[in-house]
Amino acid sequence: MTFKQLITLRNFMIILCISMLVLLGQKVFLIADKIQMTKEADRLYAAGDLISAENQYRLAAANHSILYMEEKVAERLAELSPITAIRQGLSALVLSAEAQATTKDFSGFMKSYDALLSLKATYMKPGGPYESYYRQLSTDSGISDKFTTYFREFKEQFLTELAQSQSGNTSEAEAFKWNLLQIPDAYYGSAASKDELLASKFKSHDTAKLNALAGTGSFTGMLESALSMMNAYKQHSYEAPWVLGQAESSGKIFLNKDLESDNITAFTGHAVAYRNFAGSAGITSSKVLTLVDTSKAKLLKNAKRMTSKGQYADAIQLYGDLAPLEDTSSIIAATRLAWNIAEPVRLLPGGEEQGRYGNIISSKGLHGTKVIVAGTDSNGILYYAAMNNDESVITLTGNSLPKFESLRSLTFNDQLAASTGSGAPVVLVESEVEGGRTLFTAYEMKSDGISQLFSMSGDSYELQSDDSILVSNADLGDGVDGQTARYRKVDGSYQFAEIVQEYAVISASDVALHPFEKVSFHCEIVIDNFGNTLAYSNGVYISLQGEVGSVTGNALVSGQYQNGYQPIETDMGEQYVPVFVVESVGSMSFGQ
Repeated sequence: MTFKQLITLRNFMIILCISMLVLLGQKVFLIADKIQMTKEADRLYAAGDLISAENQYRLAAANHSILYMEEKVAERLAELSPITAIRQGLSALVLSAEAQATTKDFSGFMKSYDALLSLKATYMKPGGPYESYYRQLSTDSGISDKFTTYFREFKEQFLTELAQSQSGNTSEAEAFKWNLLQIPDAYYGSAASKDELLASKFKSHDTAKLNALAGTGSFTGMLESALSMMNAYKQHSYEAPWVLGQAESSGKIFLNKDLESDNITAFTGHAVAYRNFAGSAGITSSKVLTLVDTSKAKLLKNAKRMTSKGQYADAIQLYGDLAPLEDTSSIIAATRLAWNIAEPVRLLPGGEEQGRYGNIISSKGLHGTKVIVAGTDSNGILYYAAMNNDESVITLTGNSLPKFESLRSLTFNDQLAASTGSGAPVVLVESEVEGGRTLFTAYEMKSDGISQLFSMSGDSYELQSDDSILVSNADLGDGVDGQTARYRKVDGSYQFAEIVQEYAVISASDVALHPFEKVSFHCEIVIDNFGNTLAYSNGVYISLQGEVGSVTGNALVSGQYQNGYQPIETDMGEQYVPVFVVESVGSMSFGQ
């Protein structure tokens, strides 16, 4: 071992000895303190100063330098445990409240306050064994003054934030209200002082908020905010009548302004919004609801008056504007019906367009309908519409009318309608044609479409008892004037049947039996190989001379047999046939 090593070891041993002596000295002092604490605790206990005694016993129990009267100390601490609980509870609450006040943790602070009330309720019962101890320990801790200070600071903070939040977020402002409500009455001076202060601040805040929303025209936003406020106050069992009062005031202003400017759409929207607000808020009667109902009734009367004056479009518009407030669908339907009956042209496609149709005709209560109407457009196309008794509407589109440019009249002809047997209306069109005649064209308005009943030219027509039609001075395309033509119905439409003559109608085979008599007979007019015009009927040929014209085919030939015969060449060879002097020929082939 070197000298240097020897010196180092010696120093270490010296330091170790000194440390042991220090520790030994400290332990001696601690032992003495514990003995002294225990004796002082016994003295204080004997003197009745239990709070001080508990403190000394607690300090002695915490000193583990020596085992000295441990059981006695433990027994005394168990006996004095309520004082220990009070002391520790107050101490912990002082620390937590201070931290919560510093960090603005109001929720946590109120929990500390509730804990203080619970501690106080447990140990400060009037006449209870620990009342005096609680009072003294509470005074010693200064907790009452601390809580008073903290509550004042929180109150001032929330009042400031509430005032500054009038134009800010509503939910944040509401939180300040409920925090202010949680602060006990005593920290406002009294319950009356608290009620007066908070009512003033809350009213100022709420009315400013609602006025700001109303001022921007946000009626729905104002009502939603008012409802939110009312629900929040209700949840916190607080009466705030000014909220409804402000909503009512703003509601009357909005609605009266709508009515004054005759803006019924805006009025209806605002009225519905207020009704919804009232329903959600549980309000069954108010001045605004009364204003809505009386104004609605007045407007409905105005619409009814418009209808009676024939102002159907305005009435329907007003009824439609009021629909969100009341189901006016049936009234609108009735008004449209009255309008359609008063102005049947509206039933035609696009009939609402002014001047779209001309030559308009209508009839009411016929053919199993409420109203029927027909008209032509600028191209002469015929349109028809009918409103049935069940208020269903059918519309039909026809073709362009013949000779539309010279149209004289358009009428519903009940006589022709009755003759068809279908019960469908018949439209008769009369147009002027060359030669001074009139073109009569009739159309049957069937459910499956418009069908032509007839088209014939003449001076006039007459429906006969046998359902045929006689046309005077008929134009049959043969250039002959003064003929009376008969038309008969074939497959639902009238077709030329015959020319009506004054002559007796006989069989072609009997011509030779009526010499020099004016007679007529039906036949087929043919031209033989030599250019002769012949009449043929049931195997009999007759030579035609006189006013034969160019008619061929089925015809009615009128004239006289004058006892003359003429040879002709037929398939049977040469034959001698009667010669008939023709006075007129009526084609039986329609269109010739």
